Amino acid sequence: MPSIESSMREITLQEVLDARDARFQAQQRLLAEYHRPLLCFTMNIAGSIKRSPLSDLAFHAAEKALDLHLAGQVLKKRKTDAATGLECIWVCDTAAPALKELAMTLETSHPVGRLYDLDVIDITGEKLSRPIPRTCLVCGGPATPCARSRAHGLPAIQAATYALLAEFAAVYLAELAVSALKEEVDITPKPGLVDQRNNGAHQDMNRSMFYRSADTLYSYFEKAVTLGLTSDNCMPLLQQAGLQAEQDMFAATGGVNTHKGAIYAFGLVLASLGGVLTRGGNLFDRAAALAAAGIPPDGSTHGGKAKARYGASGARGEALAGFPAGKRAWGLLRQYPDTPLPALLALLSETEDTNLLYRGGPEALSFVQQEAAAILAGPPENYSSRLEALDDQCIARNLSPGGCADLLALGLLLRRTESIWYHDTV
Repeated sequence: MPSIESSMREITLQEVLDARDARFQAQQRLLAEYHRPLLCFTMNIAGSIKRSPLSDLAFHAAEKALDLHLAGQVLKKRKTDAATGLECIWVCDTAAPALKELAMTLETSHPVGRLYDLDVIDITGEKLSRPIPRTCLVCGGPATPCARSRAHGLPAIQAATYALLAEFAAVYLAELAVSALKEEVDITPKPGLVDQRNNGAHQDMNRSMFYRSADTLYSYFEKAVTLGLTSDNCMPLLQQAGLQAEQDMFAATGGVNTHKGAIYAFGLVLASLGGVLTRGGNLFDRAAALAAAGIPPDGSTHGGKAKARYGASGARGEALAGFPAGKRAWGLLRQYPDTPLPALLALLSETEDTNLLYRGGPEALSFVQQEAAAILAGPPENYSSRLEALDDQCIARNLSPGGCADLLALGLLLRRTESIWYHDTV
């Protein structure tokens, strides 16, 4: 995804016409070469600014959905990235009416489908017509009469477009956050932590509880994105929402702390993603600024007690530094897309985990770090078996690196959202 400055440029009429002509020429070449129907996708954005990070996010979500629906049917895919907007053309070994049905389903059922322009062109070059007319963005009635009479004006249409895109971003990112938490708990083996092998060094937790807790946090994650979309000065409201999310978590788990660390870190990152989508900037600088604006914890948490006893920086220190360990996890998840174990081992070997300090002091922290470093230095094919052995040792010692689990989940969230922020850090 390009920077907000480059993507939100005003486009001239000639650029729009040139892009339309280039798209037509590409369609003709693909039809001549493959003799198969085409599915063509662009965004329907009114005004002289044809794309933004928010519209790109919606485009990528639909592109991913279409790739999944069309799996095994695509002979060629052509993608264009231009100031006039993102475009995709799929050459499909599928009947044109079936493609049109898929396009209509996406346009009518997707949260921002009204902004999607999905054209199906059959092998003769004819564009299939819509059996159902589009609805107006502003009033919900038939779009064509409103467009012809200019019933609502461009500002009203642009405001409705932004509202759709902002709501979609909040929902979409909240769903990614919940899925990251669920993926983290399922990663196995994780020493001393709840996973698919066992409940780790926890008598009061299990996977189903973590799933239930993650689902409970969906509305908080959505609110965090919305707050970030709206303002840079959202930390007071974000902290209030976080406190409520903790209460919701405890209600869902019977008072067990499953995701308190994730509530803090994910809230900061999701709000910062909202800021990046609407105002640009560096994700991690934004998160650090939000953390600095927040009221420090009262010291009654496990992390607070570890800080008082051992001087550990804890979750807030990680946030104030711009989540370096979270970025480290993201980088390894990106480097090794087929396995999260290198990222897990790196976190275990490098992180000053306050939960380990609270449970077993510096000796426990040193033990886990040294064991994880030794595993990481060994052959990858032995990672799983050696992590299982370390898991057994952690359980015997009642050790649980919960901070590392939170950072691994954060890395998973960063991996899912990198199309939004990655350009800011390269």
